[in-house]
Amino acid sequence: MPWKRIALLGLVGWGLFHFVIAPPAEVVATAIAEHHPLPEGAPLLSIAEPPRQGDLVAAPRRLPVEGLDVRVVPRATFELTARVLSSRSYRLGRDARLSPLDLALGWGPMAEEPVIEALEISQRNRWYYWRTDAPPPIPPRTIALNSSNIHMLAGDAATMASLKRLEAGDRVTLRGHLVDIEGDRWTWRTSTRRTDTGQGACEIMLVDALVVH
Repeated sequence: MPWKRIALLGLVGWGLFHFVIAPPAEVVATAIAEHHPLPEGAPLLSIAEPPRQGDLVAAPRRLPVEGLDVRVVPRATFELTARVLSSRSYRLGRDARLSPLDLALGWGPMAEEPVIEALEISQRNRWYYWRTDAPPPIPPRTIALNSSNIHMLAGDAATMASLKRLEAGDRVTLRGHLVDIEGDRWTWRTSTRRTDTGQGACEIMLVDALVVH
């Protein structure tokens, strides 16, 4: 009997749906970068390394986004070099007003071609899934520890356009901040751990810069 496994990494779902366009949050991104600067002079991570997360140098501020009834709250600096496992755009739901794109990203063993080729990878409903009809090439826990579904925000339209051009197989370095999104009656919280799985395990990343390798 074929061996099948499905892993569900990260969930965000909202009951209110409508067509939206994600506006640039340039003022917010600039304020976060100035108040919580990224480490200077740090070498780019290799794809074999896990993401680099740093504490904020000052108390986080709740920064309103012009034209939207939400605030962005930085939680940590964040950088990773990874392979794109899958990309999925979203236009429905209040979360898509700021984050219209999810990237499933892998590093370490989850960036290796034989491992990726052995897995069927997909995204929907802001989840990242993997599946195989055979024993997985690496232990499921190793898959979970070396990959993530990340909800993407960008400070300007050009950065978001660059993120949307990424395709499965691309290698990219992303630098920015993990953030929470707060509305009047709802909150969307980022994960700040690489060891969690399931609901709430996705990171929400405001991207300051990216390099495609």
